[in-house]
Amino acid sequence: MSWVLVGVLFLLLAGSTWLNIVTLKKNLQLSDQREHLVDQIEESLDMLDDIYQRLAHNAEIPVLSDDPIVREVVADIKRAKNAVLAIAGKVVIYGEDQNAEDGDE
Repeated sequence: MSWVLVGVLFLLLAGSTWLNIVTLKKNLQLSDQREHLVDQIEESLDMLDDIYQRLAHNAEIPVLSDDPIVREVVADIKRAKNAVLAIAGKVVIYGEDQNAEDGDE
């Protein structure tokens, strides 16, 4: 009877070990994917910052024409500037919350 119990315990130990190894591999893969995603987001934010600087400069230039097309282009530039700010604000807030949690641990 004790050999059966030892056999069952050994099978449970082997199954648990295998499951832990699989879980560890998956966690390492997800960690690598997360780091890659963070790098891509940082590159995107740098590009958005450059674009925002150009849009902000162009949006501040006064319009000398009363042509509706020119005014529409300027309005589109201002909307694009606001969209860039909104997206960057959401990404930065998301990253700051996660960094604050990591710092508390």
